[in-house]
Amino acid sequence: MSAEPLMLRSMSLPGIGMINAFALLAVIGEVRRFKRPEKLAAYIGLNPEQRRSGTGKHIRLGIGQRCRGDMRHLLIQGAHATLRTGKASALGQWGWKLFARKGSRNVAVAAIARRLPVQVWHLLRGHPPTGLESDRSFTIKLQKLAVVPGRELREKLGLDTGLAESIQALQERTRQANPPAPVPLIAEPV
Repeated sequence: MSAEPLMLRSMSLPGIGMINAFALLAVIGEVRRFKRPEKLAAYIGLNPEQRRSGTGKHIRLGIGQRCRGDMRHLLIQGAHATLRTGKASALGQWGWKLFARKGSRNVAVAAIARRLPVQVWHLLRGHPPTGLESDRSFTIKLQKLAVVPGRELREKLGLDTGLAESIQALQERTRQANPPAPVPLIAEPV
């Protein structure tokens, strides 16, 4: 996991930790199968459900219980963490403003959770993400990543055996990891 640059880069987003980054990349697979970020959010089940009646009545519902529930639950937890950090990230600030405007924490959490896969989609497509985590909180994530495998596995991964050196190596790998250039499809409809 620590050798995968896309996973390290996705962990630089607020609300995306080790488990969320691994699960997102495993669920997404080839990102080109989602033409727009909204398609990825819909695949995970984070888009609001809508119903229309024959009389023209438009009914808006919540995110519901459909699609990838496992990934949806992880992103909801990541959104709660982003909201808890508050003003530490731009996404957290946006979430608190939405909470103040709508008056419902659940609405704000669902909206933040919907933005997380959109950010990951942009990251995997080669676009720079708009809201990165602060350096301090990203360093804490890398510390957890360096501690979990233990000394022997860090050696096998090519990281230094010391914890501080491993964290510096992970930070360097994250800085050097350039997002892949988007590969054009063979024939795109006009």
